[in-house]
Amino acid sequence: MPRTPRPIPVSELADFLEVAWEGDAGSEIGGFASLAGAAPDELVFVRDETHVGGLEASQAAAAIAPPGLDIGALPVLRSPRPGHDFSRLILHFAPRPRPPSGVEAGAHVAPTAEVDPTAAVLAGAFIGPGCRVGARTVLAPGVVLVADVVVGEDGWLHAGAILREGTRVGDRVVLQPGVVLGADGFGYVPDADGRPVAMAQRGCVVVEDDVEIGANTTVDRATLDETRIRRGAKIDNGVQVAHNCDIGEDALIVSQTGLSGGTIVGDRAILMGRSATTGHLRIGEGAFLAANTAVHHDVPAGARMYGVPAQEERGWHRTVAALKRLPELLKRVRRLERAQSARSEDEDTEG
Repeated sequence: MPRTPRPIPVSELADFLEVAWEGDAGSEIGGFASLAGAAPDELVFVRDETHVGGLEASQAAAAIAPPGLDIGALPVLRSPRPGHDFSRLILHFAPRPRPPSGVEAGAHVAPTAEVDPTAAVLAGAFIGPGCRVGARTVLAPGVVLVADVVVGEDGWLHAGAILREGTRVGDRVVLQPGVVLGADGFGYVPDADGRPVAMAQRGCVVVEDDVEIGANTTVDRATLDETRIRRGAKIDNGVQVAHNCDIGEDALIVSQTGLSGGTIVGDRAILMGRSATTGHLRIGEGAFLAANTAVHHDVPAGARMYGVPAQEERGWHRTVAALKRLPELLKRVRRLERAQSARSEDEDTEG
């Protein structure tokens, strides 16, 4: 569990968050924890009344909870967004250790590369010709910037991230282990004999500020122009973003989703796990794709889509309800067929 370097008064936490607090004025916390795993000096958070029972069994010293939620006599910070503010406290009072600035022995930096003196480049990282790394950015072991790659300020590129030629990354971007930006897209054209031949891929990938991309996710370079991940988008582990896609601001894309070439995802759209698109279509602003949804046409802004093939939520619920009735409907059809067959035989006999 994250521990603080010193005991922190609950009143100091409240001042940092600019929220009200209730309870013992002398209360202090020494760390942050889950309800079940909290030590007697740790802070927890409670989203709603469904978690109050867990709080009663917890050893926690204090909690963050919504205004008006009864949590007993425990010291409490009153926040309308308990989870968000809990995370803010961890980041501020128990930050992740950052490597010291500078280029470690064992890292490779090409003579034509530019690395800000406050950046941290760890042993095993590779920075190729023409690359630029901004202030306070961390490059972990095994990170590769192939050539002419630009990474902005305050980023964190974790072990094994690979950024191919021409990739552009903004400020405060987090790439988890194994992310690949700028690999060639899956584009093939038939030659004179009808055999598939790779289409030239000469575009780039642009990742704007405050984007986070999960482990082993791949974002392919555009064929000619750019594949763009816009400001604040969050992409989970194991996602495939194909060439020429455009992911909107603050969009959320969950694990195992696959986007075919040229897909446009609107701002604040949510694509749940294992959703998929055919190419060159548009997912509208604020749209929602449920898990395992397969989209083969444009989705309007704000629409909620379910199923394979994708359909609007209300229609999908009707379809699922009808599927549950299919066994009984089949029995009824068979009974009707047998009855009809018997009547036909009787009519043939009378005739």
